[in-house]
Amino acid sequence: MTTSPKPRNEDTEDFIEDILGFNFRSFRTIYALFVKPRAVFQAYAERDRETYTPSLRIWLGIIGLQVLFSVVWGGYGGLILSQWQAGDASTIAMLESAFGGSIEEIAGHYGDVANLLHAVIVGGMTGLSAFLIGAFNKSLHWTTRINITFAILSVASVVGLLLLVVTAGSGHLEWLNWSIPIIALLYGFTFYRGAPGILATTRTGALLKGALFSIVTILLVFVGGAVMAIIGFTYAAIRINGG
Repeated sequence: MTTSPKPRNEDTEDFIEDILGFNFRSFRTIYALFVKPRAVFQAYAERDRETYTPSLRIWLGIIGLQVLFSVVWGGYGGLILSQWQAGDASTIAMLESAFGGSIEEIAGHYGDVANLLHAVIVGGMTGLSAFLIGAFNKSLHWTTRINITFAILSVASVVGLLLLVVTAGSGHLEWLNWSIPIIALLYGFTFYRGAPGILATTRTGALLKGALFSIVTILLVFVGGAVMAIIGFTYAAIRINGG
């Protein structure tokens, strides 16, 4: 029994993926999430493993790129230091007084922890939105709920990555203040476009559920950020005070 050879373009894609780790199907999935999210949601609902890349894999790749790009500007420590320095001087004075060290030390130690845990903690928190997806359609398999959840998160993460590059590259870190409302809108808009027939039966239902999904997920982002802040500042305090 003989098998037909793969098309040349597929051989090329396999070679590049094996050597460089690039997955062209992932790029096609990201493109589809922006252009036709309902088709991606439907494929995940049907547990189609061939058409689109699992969204958790895409999300992890985007987060990896965010960490990589942040390193160019000194990692999370460098970014938070730049934000503090661009803000109110009284904030810096308060932090230095509370921690008994320089603002550079505080940001550096905080960044050491954030580089390792920020994506894990915040991503883990936002991933809990899969429970809400399950509440919207209890018939969906858990793999589908996770895939749809991280598909929505991936769209916002792509835009978040672009915002990081533009703001850090231009030096206008105050623009990051707009990231939360932009990401919240993306959560709701992506849900709304992908939900009909899968998570909602009507456009009105998709709109209302999308708004709820956006609110809950943003709240989880804040919770994750708060947990990260507690861990990061605690570690900084311990290191500065001889721990």
